[in-house]
Amino acid sequence: MTNKSLLAAFLAALMAATLAAGHAQAQTQPAAEGDKPAKSKSKSKKAAAKSGAGGKVTFNPGSGETPAQRTARLKRECKGAVDAGACSGYTR
Repeated sequence: MTNKSLLAAFLAALMAATLAAGHAQAQTQPAAEGDKPAKSKSKSKKAAAKSGAGGKVTFNPGSGETPAQRTARLKRECKGAVDAGACSGYTR
């Protein structure tokens, strides 16, 4: 056999061993008899209302730049760039 065929055979055997080890590791163990999922502690409706769940939602304004500032920045940054993504329409 030539060196290339030996290397190909070695790599194929290595890949098969890696896949077999990964498959064996992916097999799940059966749960023990005493293992039960923990119960979650849920709040009652009154407690949830008192804690503020479902309260006022605040709006995050983002970067804080105005549309005019954004346009100026994109025209400056997109010169010579590909006309795609954020630079779409600002490359000229």
